[in-house]
Amino acid sequence: MGERRSPLIIATVVACAVVVAATGRVAGFDRSLFLGGQGVGVTPFDDPAYTVVETVAVLVLVFLHARRSPAIVAVPSLLALVLVLEHAGFHRLTTPFTRSYVMLLMATLCLVVAAAGLLVRVRARSRVALAAAAEERARRDERLDMARELHDVVAHHVTGMLVQAQAALVVAEQDKDQACAMLPGIVAGGTDALETMSAMVRTLRDNGTATATADLAADLRELVAKSGLPVRASIELSSDVRPELGRSVLRIVQEALTNARKHAFDATSVEVDVRLTADAVLLSVVDNGRARPSHSGGFGLVGMRERAHELGGRFFAGATGEGWLVTAELPREVRA
Repeated sequence: MGERRSPLIIATVVACAVVVAATGRVAGFDRSLFLGGQGVGVTPFDDPAYTVVETVAVLVLVFLHARRSPAIVAVPSLLALVLVLEHAGFHRLTTPFTRSYVMLLMATLCLVVAAAGLLVRVRARSRVALAAAAEERARRDERLDMARELHDVVAHHVTGMLVQAQAALVVAEQDKDQACAMLPGIVAGGTDALETMSAMVRTLRDNGTATATADLAADLRELVAKSGLPVRASIELSSDVRPELGRSVLRIVQEALTNARKHAFDATSVEVDVRLTADAVLLSVVDNGRARPSHSGGFGLVGMRERAHELGGRFFAGATGEGWLVTAELPREVRA
């Protein structure tokens, strides 16, 4: 902030000095300093065009201070600018209007311009606050959906455990050995449920538009086929990945393709690459569209980034100079 305010403060000091100096040349102040003799004479500052430029420059500084500077800087700066304009309006009267009229006009102009700067400042802060609130809502909505995801994933394990426990109770009175033989299955089901629940608190649920199955590669190819984009896909998944990781991979690719369809209006090629390494799933979606507006992707990028980070992975999205790139590295195992 200090670095951005310094040029504005310097410009204000220079403007005040120039206005005071010009007033001296025109009105006869400090004649020995400026002209070295009696009388003011004709100076470039008498030109009405200079007066207009000078006034506009000061008003621009008034606007910028009201728009950007903190109160501790803006208040003295605005007072100084208003005073030099009032001083010039009083001593450099070159119109048929009275001095009081000119001074009132200068004060009114400064007040209007300062009010405009404050209005722009308030609106900018409101936009930032609204954007932050909307982003937080997007994050919260992703997390709230996790409860449904937990039910979908864990219910299968819990149901299996319940069925096996009920069966063990039925046969326990007649065959204790057979009942004991069911215990490892119950333990295994409980272990799987706990692992899945632990992983799910580190990830987010998709919005229901893409549903993962046990075959992630097939899900990705189906997603690419339905995207309606000129996609070239390279999918190298030699083994299964855990369900919550598969859903996140599918969701990120889906959101990246959706963004390409919405924002990369002139894209003629989209490349999707998903591959499995010893430690992670690497994915990238890149298009060659140049017509993408600034800040494209919106809250979809927030969800993708949050999803990758919650899994302990890394995420990047941005322009490449020839299009737009989305890439992520998601660990295969849950990171504590």
